[in-house]
Amino acid sequence: MYELKKTSPINNMKSIQYIFCVECEDTVERESVSEMEDNSVQLELMNPFYEVKCEKPSDVSFDMDEKGVFSYSDPFCKHCYSHKVTKHGYNVRDLITEDGEHYTAKVQRYYCPVCGKYSQTEFTDQYENYCNFSNETKAQSISVREISGYPFRKMKDLYQIFSGVAISHETVRKAQIITDDLFYLNKEIIPSGFYGYDVQWEPLDDGFHYRHLLFDLVNNAPVAELLSPNEDLKTSYDFINKSLKPKERKAIVTDLKPGYDSIMMKLGFKHQHCIYHLRLAINERIKKYLKQKDIEFRIQFQNKNKKISQYQLNKLVKKELNTLKDEINIYKQLFFELFEQQTYNKAINYINLLKNEINNFPEVLKNYLIKNFFPEYKKFLWFLKKEFKGKLTRTDNCSEMYFHATLPKAEKKRYRTMNGIFNQICNRKNGWMKKIKFQLTK
Repeated sequence: MYELKKTSPINNMKSIQYIFCVECEDTVERESVSEMEDNSVQLELMNPFYEVKCEKPSDVSFDMDEKGVFSYSDPFCKHCYSHKVTKHGYNVRDLITEDGEHYTAKVQRYYCPVCGKYSQTEFTDQYENYCNFSNETKAQSISVREISGYPFRKMKDLYQIFSGVAISHETVRKAQIITDDLFYLNKEIIPSGFYGYDVQWEPLDDGFHYRHLLFDLVNNAPVAELLSPNEDLKTSYDFINKSLKPKERKAIVTDLKPGYDSIMMKLGFKHQHCIYHLRLAINERIKKYLKQKDIEFRIQFQNKNKKISQYQLNKLVKKELNTLKDEINIYKQLFFELFEQQTYNKAINYINLLKNEINNFPEVLKNYLIKNFFPEYKKFLWFLKKEFKGKLTRTDNCSEMYFHATLPKAEKKRYRTMNGIFNQICNRKNGWMKKIKFQLTK
């Protein structure tokens, strides 16, 4: 039954004797263990004289005896870390390596007279308690998920194909749990001072939650992330304030959410408004305007001709709307040429030209620019300032790309809990960081 091997499923062996039981059809009979004599009174009197080591040994090595039983080279109790333990039989564990090899290993049991509890030899650096698969096997699934984002059941099939290991999708899922926190702070980069901030909603079983992201625009890497049930300004302020020291704050780009100006000023940032969200806001305003004009044109044509057919009415309205759209698009393009200027001073001169021509703009653009844009136009142009150029972006697209890479929209509904979705984010985030490091070393 016993075979002599040159390798062992357990590393850090102190002795060179590598005898173990390979899993086969025969079962391994456990040796009978005699019961310990009742000496509780003696132990209670002797307890004060025991020297208990209250810390877990930092370096744990293993021995294997002639019967193939794994034991600690320096035995200790896992509960109180006392070294005054006695051997108390052994248990049998099935171990599966990352190569798919199966082993049946005997592990020494211990009794601790100090705390009165039992324990057994554990290979925590290689195998978690109550788990047959090695940590390396589960680490492989984490590496694959960092890159591909394969579903858990597909990961199970990959193990079966390439390693011959019948691993359940639940084991794969548990292997992906790499953190119990809902806050991540990147300590691997030196913050550049230039950031993007954005919030993404996530649908979970207990309602919507919000993923707050602070992204470093120069390092192209996340600075911090938070999953929270709140999206209010206080949460945003506390998150950014906790993630960055005051000296690390120079400029930040966000969307046009009301209130961001006040908290970014309080935090000490130059606040760049996202040009992409400005375009979205203008397009939304134009869409509502055209919808209203559609109604007005229909009423106007029907008043002129009470017998007009629906076909003729639609044709006339469409013609008028297309003419109006063409005019709006020309002036809209003229306006967005502002953000193609090469310097801040040229952009300011262009602003003055727009103000001089504002009365010629279509009504919808004219009203928006006068009311919403001109009072705070500088906040859309900080990216052209000499000290910010090439570092601060005109849009928050970097954050949006990171959101999509780490949690695509199609995958949002796969997750039910905050811990589950945040671990998925962290896994894909680690893949992103590895990719960035690889690009920097090329």
